[in-house]
Amino acid sequence: MKKIIIYLILNRLAIFLLAFFLSGIRPFYDFLLTFGKRWDGNSYTFIATHGYVTTGSEKNFIVFPPLYPMFIKIVTILNIDSVLAGVIISNFFFVLGMLLLYKLISSNWNKNIASLTLILISIFPTTYFFSVSYPESLFVFLFTLSLYFANKNKFLISALIGGFAAITRPFGLIIFPTIILFMLNTKRLSIINMLLTGILFAIPIIPYGYLNYTLFGNPIAFKTFLKDNWQKSFDFPWNGIVASWKRGFFTKDSVNYKYFVGFAEAIASTFAWIFVVLGFKKWRFKSPYLLYLFLGTVFFTSTGFILSAPRYLLSIPPFFILLAELMSKKKFIFYIWIPISLSLLCLFIQNFTLGQWAF
Repeated sequence: MKKIIIYLILNRLAIFLLAFFLSGIRPFYDFLLTFGKRWDGNSYTFIATHGYVTTGSEKNFIVFPPLYPMFIKIVTILNIDSVLAGVIISNFFFVLGMLLLYKLISSNWNKNIASLTLILISIFPTTYFFSVSYPESLFVFLFTLSLYFANKNKFLISALIGGFAAITRPFGLIIFPTIILFMLNTKRLSIINMLLTGILFAIPIIPYGYLNYTLFGNPIAFKTFLKDNWQKSFDFPWNGIVASWKRGFFTKDSVNYKYFVGFAEAIASTFAWIFVVLGFKKWRFKSPYLLYLFLGTVFFTSTGFILSAPRYLLSIPPFFILLAELMSKKKFIFYIWIPISLSLLCLFIQNFTLGQWAF
């Protein structure tokens, strides 16, 4: 475990140094405050500082769940800048989450698969989101902690933690059916157990619904803002994926739009569905990890306009577990993917540090 901790810390330092030299922003502290709040990072730090508001463009920030900004707010009590607080929180939970994920995978697969999974996540082209003011690290920690307890048949605490994951990232909602499948596999599923699990899962979520209702008169007001400002509304997955491929091949917009909003979204979404098919073949229908992989893929591709797919994959650890399994049996996949992943990481992180779109 000491070696893993050292690797994870060195990996995050490498991410920061890479971003620092690619950004051209000096001195380092100025770079850190700029790098730490790109895009949605600005939204989370705004909520931590000012709370949710009902006027101006900032009213759209209601779509961002409150748990991560609450952590930032707590750390700023120590007179730490909100962006720096977000960076500290994200890196702390990244290391903690990866250690817990290693332990979870080791108990179901083996240490080699666990180690390889951590490596794949730590060098994935969008892994820098684990180190800036985004909730990805906190979410993966809560997801893993929830499944860790479910794996030990402690379903009530698993459900409560899953509920907190749901107010970190919407992906957390699909943890609930995953817990139910754990219960079914261990023959612990009953009406009483499912009811108690549902209540505990809902407890952290209800205040967020109440917040939406208090501010905008609708407990699910965030859906309207997602549709109006992020073009996020339900559609069949194939429509969004086909539209992404079309943007890649036929768009007359900028090269950056063509490759980042077109091809990158299309490739990430397509590969996610390919992995769902491979997961059915390797893990079978009773696997909770397969269920989460399937529902997670449905979750981010079931929209007419797919956006941030390469980042959303970070919230689906079973994707990386399956990739590690494939690489452990077919080494050539490892040798092909590693240089591709590192090259894309350099490209994506440069775009992100320069304020260009990078998911």
